[in-house]
Amino acid sequence: MRVAVVGLGAWGSMTAWRLAAAGADVVGFEAHAIGHDRGSSHGATRLYRRLCVEHAGLVPLAERSAALWRDLEERAGERLLTVTGGVSVGPADSVLVRDSLAVATAAGVSHEVLDATRVRERWPMLRVADDAVGVVDPAAGILAAEPSVLAAAAAARAAGATLREGTRVDARDAAEGVLHVAGRRERFDQVVIAAGAWTGELVPGLGVTPTRTLVTWFAPRRGHEQELSAQRLGVVVAAVGDAWMWGHGALPGGLVKLGPADDPAFVPIRPDDLVGSVDARDGALVSRLAAAALPGVDSTPAHVRPCMYGRTADHQFVVGRVGPRLLVAGGCNGHGFKHAAAIGEHLAELALGEVPTVPMPFADPRRVASVVDA
Repeated sequence: MRVAVVGLGAWGSMTAWRLAAAGADVVGFEAHAIGHDRGSSHGATRLYRRLCVEHAGLVPLAERSAALWRDLEERAGERLLTVTGGVSVGPADSVLVRDSLAVATAAGVSHEVLDATRVRERWPMLRVADDAVGVVDPAAGILAAEPSVLAAAAAARAAGATLREGTRVDARDAAEGVLHVAGRRERFDQVVIAAGAWTGELVPGLGVTPTRTLVTWFAPRRGHEQELSAQRLGVVVAAVGDAWMWGHGALPGGLVKLGPADDPAFVPIRPDDLVGSVDARDGALVSRLAAAALPGVDSTPAHVRPCMYGRTADHQFVVGRVGPRLLVAGGCNGHGFKHAAAIGEHLAELALGEVPTVPMPFADPRRVASVVDA
C-alpha cells in the first residue's frame, strides 16, 4: 500500500514511522526542513502527563505514547522522555483539581492526593493557598521535542520511507488519493494530512484555527537553582486565580519553562506569517503567574519564542478518516505533543484498515460534518 503523509512535525513523523514499520510504501512531504522552527513541534521540550483534563480518553493515548517513546529511544540511542513526576495543584473546588481527580479515577491512573501541608513539604518552591489540593502523577515528565521529531523521521527512513523535505503539496484532490507536487499529480492508496497549523488550509472545513502562541523560559533566582531543577520541581500545572500555569523545572544547563493555559497574546494567524519577533506584551501574563506561584524564579522571562498550534472550538483533536482515501490529524490545541506517538500509530492503523490499538471516538472528524465523506 502506498501512503502519503503530509506534514512531518511530531504527529506526521510518528505516522510515517509507524506506517513504514508496518511495511507500507510511505512518502512523506514536509514544506520546510524536518525539525524546523515554523510550526508546533520545535523547541527543546514538551510536557508529558497522564492526568489529561481535556478528556478522559486521552489517558490511554498518553500511556500508549510512553511505551512507543521507549521503543523510539532504543532505536535512536538517546533519552527522549525523562520521568520526573508532577503535580496539578489548586483550590479543592477548582476545575483543575476536580477534573484531574475525575480523570484519574475514571481511567484508573495511579496517583496521590495531597493537602496543602503535604504539597508544601514535597514542593516547597510552590506558593499554594491553605485550601490547596495537589494531585500527583508519578509518571509525568519531560519530552525532548525536536530530538523526538528527528528520531521518528530517522526511524521512518530506516524502515524504508521516503521523506521529501522542502516540498509543498496541493491537496485539493487528496480525497481521491491525489496530491499535486511540483506540477505533477501523484497518486496514493491513502493520504494522511498532519500538517499542524496548515492542516485547516489543506483540508478546509475542519474547524482548525491556526493560533500564535508563546514558549517562555525563566531563570531561577540565585540560591534557588536546585529547588527549581527538573528532578525537584518536575512537571507542574497550577491554578492561579482564574488562570492556569503549566511548566517544568530546569534540565541541566537549562531554564525553567512556564506557560499559561490561555493568553490574550494567543491570536489567530496565517501559518506562513509566523515571525520570530516578540514585543513587551508577550509573556506578560505568564510573568504574573510565575511571580504568584513560583517566587524562586526571576519573573522577567529570560527567553520568549513564538510558536503555533491549531485550535478547535471544543478544544479536542480532529483525528481520523474524512474519506475512503483521506485521513486528517489537526487541532492539537496546545496539548498534542505528548500524544504524538500514539496518534501516529492510530493514523497508521486506520490507513492500513486495522482496528486501532487506542480508539479515539472523541476526536472523530465526523463531528465536523462539512468535511466528512465516508
